Amino acid sequence: MTTTSMNGSATAAGGSSSAATAAGAGAREVVARSPLPTRQRRPGLAAVGLIVVLGMGAVFGWLYTTAGEKTPVVVMAREVPVGQVIERADLSTVDVAGSVTAIAGANLTSAVGQRAAVGLIPGTLLQRGMLTSGDPIPAGQVQVGVALKAGQLPADGVTAGDTVAALRLGATAPGAEQGTGSAAAAPVVLVDAATVYSVRADPTQTGGSLVTLVVTAAQGLAIAEASSTGNAVLIKVPSS
Repeated sequence: MTTTSMNGSATAAGGSSSAATAAGAGAREVVARSPLPTRQRRPGLAAVGLIVVLGMGAVFGWLYTTAGEKTPVVVMAREVPVGQVIERADLSTVDVAGSVTAIAGANLTSAVGQRAAVGLIPGTLLQRGMLTSGDPIPAGQVQVGVALKAGQLPADGVTAGDTVAALRLGATAPGAEQGTGSAAAAPVVLVDAATVYSVRADPTQTGGSLVTLVVTAAQGLAIAEASSTGNAVLIKVPSS
C-alpha cells in the first residue's frame, strides 16, 4: 500500500526531482558535440606563393625601368654630301629608347674622318653602312659644279645620289634678234646620265642652286662651259 503521510509525499517528490535531474544530464550529453577539425597550415605553399608574388613584382619593375631607358647614339647635326669627309662639328648625339641600329654615342669619334657613302642630312641616325674610308668618286671621273636658276632644274629639286641628264640650251645664233625662237639652236645633251654629288643653295641669287655632278673629264668641261653662260639645264632621269 502507498503511504499517504507527509513523509511519503516528500519521498515521492524527491524521487521525481532526481528523475528530472537525470533526464537533464542526459539531454546535455546529447547536445554536446565533438569539436570541429581545424585546417592544417601548409607553410610550404605559403612560401611558394610569396616567392611568386615577389618575382612578378620584380619582373614588372624591370619592364617598367627598361621601357623608359634611353641610349645615346650618333646623329647628323649638319648636311654632308656623299664623298665628303665627316668632321666633328657634323655630328651630335641623341638619346633614343628601344633597340635601334646606329653608332653608339660613346663611339662618335670613330666616325670623324670617314667619308659619307651616301648623302647625309641633319637628324639622320648614323650607321656604319653610311660611312666609307675610300673616295666614292670612281677612277677616271671628276666633279663639276653647275650654277642653276629656278626653272633650270626640276621644281622639287634634286638630291645627292639622283641621276640627271645635263643639257645646254640653244644659244641665239649670231646676228639674230633676241627672243626669236627660230634663230636659236636646238638644246644639246651634254651627258645623259650623271650622278648628283651634292646640292646647295646659291647665295648669290634667289632660288638658285649649286649642284655638283660626277662625270667624265670631257663631260665636265662641256658642263662647266654651259654653266658659265647660264645655259645649263638638269633633267632628272631614272637610275639605270
